[in-house]
This record gives sequence, structure tokens and C-alpha cells, in this order.
Amino acid sequence: MNFLISNDDGVHAPGLLALYQALSSIGEVMVVAPNNEQSGCASALSITTPLYTHQLNSGFIAVNGTPADCIYLALHELYRHTRFDCVITGINSGANLGQDVLFSGTFGAALTAQLFGIPAIATSLVGGGVKGEGQEHASHYQMAADEIVKLLIDTPILDACKNLPYHVLNVNIPDVGSADDIKGRKITALAHSQIARPVHNMVDPRGRDAYWLSLRKRQNELAAENEDVQSSAINLTDEQAVAAGYISLSPVRLHHTPTDTLDSLSALIS
Repeated sequence: MNFLISNDDGVHAPGLLALYQALSSIGEVMVVAPNNEQSGCASALSITTPLYTHQLNSGFIAVNGTPADCIYLALHELYRHTRFDCVITGINSGANLGQDVLFSGTFGAALTAQLFGIPAIATSLVGGGVKGEGQEHASHYQMAADEIVKLLIDTPILDACKNLPYHVLNVNIPDVGSADDIKGRKITALAHSQIARPVHNMVDPRGRDAYWLSLRKRQNELAAENEDVQSSAINLTDEQAVAAGYISLSPVRLHHTPTDTLDSLSALIS
């Protein structure tokens, strides 16, 4: 199998390296990723400035652009003669749950692949403490990468994704001590939680107002009812699943206008 991978944490991120190493055990892997962190850029494309590439000693290609730029450039120029079986993005440092997918560069890169008919999976490691440099953090990413490989080889999920146009599979893996602590996998819907404090206002050293945007959720809304999660797969959200120790698999469909919405709005202007 041929895989193309990218991320929004940058070409040197430990999650990207772990994903590359794990996927290399089951196929050929090409890496095209931003040369610096691009979190929160969604599926933005650089159409007013040129892109430049730099190949690292590892063979990874770094691009001075967004994650979507990387996928766009890879599919149409850098690897235009390669037929990819799947584009996988991540492993993101931190969760991409609920409405956060709208802003996520990890998800945006996967979406870009799906727009061109390539099956796409966006992957994230949940937990606020995964951005460190130590070996303990590297092992968490490796565990998550191994779970992604298991998902691909132990289930027919990739074949299913090939038959779901305009869908991205959004995968969130709980940040647990070992794979033995993962309780299983759940198919989930995207949650919608209130943001605790969307904007943080501060004053910079020159006395100017500065603003820091945040997506951090209210903690009381993130608590899962574990007994419900154990017994039900109906209306289960991604936040509930990972809080209970499950890998969350959320199929997200883009560019879909419901027929009933078209009908109801047409009636208003007819």
C-alpha cells in the first residue's frame, strides 16, 4: 500500500515520526509536512505566495505552507505519478474532538485529500500533556501509531472509506499508559461543547491589547457516563468515547446539503 502523510504540528513533530515508522511496516510512506507548526489553519491554501520545499535527511519533505498546501502539492506535483491508497494526517498533539475539526489543520489536510477522491483519515492523540520532548511522550505516540496500523490491518475500515466519498474518518486515541488500557473502538458522532473562554485578553509589554483565541472546553461537559458508554453505541459522541478509554472513530461528511433543507428554503423564495 502507498500512504501519504502530513500534519499540522510540523515536519519535526514526534507524532509524525511515529506514524511514519508504524505505517512503514505495512506499506510505502511518503511524508510532506509544514516546516513549522500550523495548528488551527483548517484547510487554508496559500494562493497569494509561492511554496518552497526542502528535503530532510530523513527523506521527509518540508513545505513553507499549510497542511492543506502539503497535500495539494504532493498529490498534484511532488508525487503526481503515485497512486495513494490513503492519506493519513497526524498524529496530532492533542485532541481534535467535536466542532474543533472545523479549525484543525490535521483534519483540513485530510479533507483536502478527500476532495480529490483519496481515502483520508485524520488522527489525534488526546491529552494535554503530549507536547513534551521526553521518551515517555514518544512512547505514547508510538502506541497511538500502532493502534492506527491495527485499525488498518484488523478491520475493513480502509475499504469502507474508499466507498464513502467526501468523508473523512476522524480518529482520536486516548492518551493512556499502554495499549492494554484502551478498552476498544467506538463509532461516534462529533460532540458539541461550549468553549470555556473563547478569547483571552492581555496587555503586551508595550501596553497594547493582545488577544489569544482558545478552543478549551468547559470541563464539566467533558465528563462521560462510563456505564452508558459500556452498553451503548447509539448517539455516542467522540468526547464520551475517549473519556471512557475508547478509540473514537467519527465519519465526517463534508459538502453535503440535505434535500429537506433545499426544499424548505426553496419554499420561502418561490
